[in-house]
Amino acid sequence: MRIIYIMDPLCGWCFGNSDNMLKLYNQYKNDLDFEILSGGMWTGSNVRKQSPQMVNFFLKHDEAVAERTGITFGEGYFELLKQEIVLDSEIPSRAMVSVKTIAPEQTVPFMVAVQKARYYWGKDLNLDATYLEICENLSIDPQRFLEAFHSEEMKQVTLHNFHKAAQYAQSFPTMLVEKDGKYTIIEQGYAPFSELEKHIELLKK
Repeated sequence: MRIIYIMDPLCGWCFGNSDNMLKLYNQYKNDLDFEILSGGMWTGSNVRKQSPQMVNFFLKHDEAVAERTGITFGEGYFELLKQEIVLDSEIPSRAMVSVKTIAPEQTVPFMVAVQKARYYWGKDLNLDATYLEICENLSIDPQRFLEAFHSEEMKQVTLHNFHKAAQYAQSFPTMLVEKDGKYTIIEQGYAPFSELEKHIELLKK
């Protein structure tokens, strides 16, 4: 039995769900496999610079996220919204895929830290320095990370990851449980932790 989680590092609702994901991982990591797939929301022709119009759109959604999930968007994030940074999901997704390859047990904590880096601390997810700081906090070898992160192989693996995610879901976040070849969607958007836990416990029986 495994949990398949489809998200995007530049998705506000996924940030709203990040505490739940870490909690689930810590509770079930010894019983269940976790597969994290990034959906690639801002990739290819969708890559763009953050504009004032987009920021207004983000803020409206972020308010709903905070209200529904109880998560806090940091002051650093609101400062980041004033900058014309490039929104490109491929870069943080490739960072996640790199960690999945070199330190698989840190995949979920790294994913959560990446989301927090943007949405709480206001870090630019286009910069190596952002990921190196997370690697340091999670005791991931920085040199091994950089080698993987900048390799052609990881770029290809990341693209494959986007294609795989698209087979499961088109909206983020989506959580599925796979058991005996059957897939059950237990979350689309946001569900409280108690609800996710209840679904998982029922499926475990």
